[in-house]
Amino acid sequence: MAARRPANHVPVATSLDIQIVSHGTPELVRPLLADLQGAGGQLHILENLAHSPDARADRPSLRHADGAPRGFAANHNLLAARGDADVIAILNPDLRIDAAVFARLLAAFDDPAIGIVAPRVYGADGQLADNARRVLTPRRLLRDRLVPGRRRSDYPDAGVACEPDWVAGMCLLVRRRAFEALGGFDAGYRMYCEDMDLCVRAWQAGWTVRCLPALGVVHDARRASLRDPRHFAWHLASLLRFWRSPAYRRFVASPPAGRS
Repeated sequence: MAARRPANHVPVATSLDIQIVSHGTPELVRPLLADLQGAGGQLHILENLAHSPDARADRPSLRHADGAPRGFAANHNLLAARGDADVIAILNPDLRIDAAVFARLLAAFDDPAIGIVAPRVYGADGQLADNARRVLTPRRLLRDRLVPGRRRSDYPDAGVACEPDWVAGMCLLVRRRAFEALGGFDAGYRMYCEDMDLCVRAWQAGWTVRCLPALGVVHDARRASLRDPRHFAWHLASLLRFWRSPAYRRFVASPPAGRS
């Protein structure tokens, strides 16, 4: 239950770290950096691939000293450790965003119960993306894949705020205090499901996950797991890791009311 604000409450200014991990894609990162010019906050970029061109000319991106690429979770944990702002914004490089969105997202953290916030995201085709989701169980996965036309948004009304089981990691903001208390992302996930795992653990630790109506946030999804066998294997391995995790076992044993 979200804490109620007193009538004379004055919002507290919230500092922001913005994190982006590039995978040799400066052509994606540069337009995003242009979008972020009015967002404020400190920018942290990591180039995950050795010998890739830098996405920004004014300051080289952080690179791994050993040149070895790492997964989404490990990369963002590394960037988070370099910052100190109240809120961490995690953005995919294939995202376009209206910087004005950040003001409302940051204002949500004025509620002390909020741990994670995301805007509603749209695809490049203008259709609502499924970034607000329910926990993916084996039963739900089979039903969505085997029943033609069954797959649809879990929270289809984009005009109202919702408190989903989890929000996708292509665009989310997390309170640093919550992120650190949770130990960050589980770096055992190379790619996929680390966002679901983080949000489920946040709920179980007493934090609220909220998704807010927004316009101007567009994700040009790569959908690599549908085309690349390596990504498909990583996706499957991550699902199995999540379904074997203590967080998932607790979720199944005691699903949150109204969100199971």
